Amino acid sequence: MNGQCVCGETIFEVELKNHDVHVCHCSICRRQTSGVIMTIDVEQGSLKFLKQDHLSVYNSSAWGERGFCNVCGTTLFWRTKDQNYCNINVFSLNEQPKDLNLDMEIYIDCKPEFYAFENSTKKLTEADVVALFNAESSDQN
Repeated sequence: MNGQCVCGETIFEVELKNHDVHVCHCSICRRQTSGVIMTIDVEQGSLKFLKQDHLSVYNSSAWGERGFCNVCGTTLFWRTKDQNYCNINVFSLNEQPKDLNLDMEIYIDCKPEFYAFENSTKKLTEADVVALFNAESSDQN
């Protein structure tokens, strides 16, 4: 699948792991997007940039980094620094699969009270997410 930023200065191709969409309610995603970000997991190593002169990567935590176009500001991906896990902004795809499924909400304990999604999803707290990534990094060592 192909995707890009709003202005077209950053273009990529990627292989999706599945069609499950995840929502992040963490304070960084909410500040970065003025809402939530909806992402989809990609196959490890499949995110390839075809045009990347304006791709920037921000080290957002001890174990994660965010990619964005430094011309238009489009959020493109979040990945672990070891690049064992990566997801992309589902709306950066040129065409979304027809069978997308809103599957999970993470950092649910950080979600403001004034909004909620109607459908039922798996819900992970900040502690759940941190434990998940700490367990994965321990498995790698």
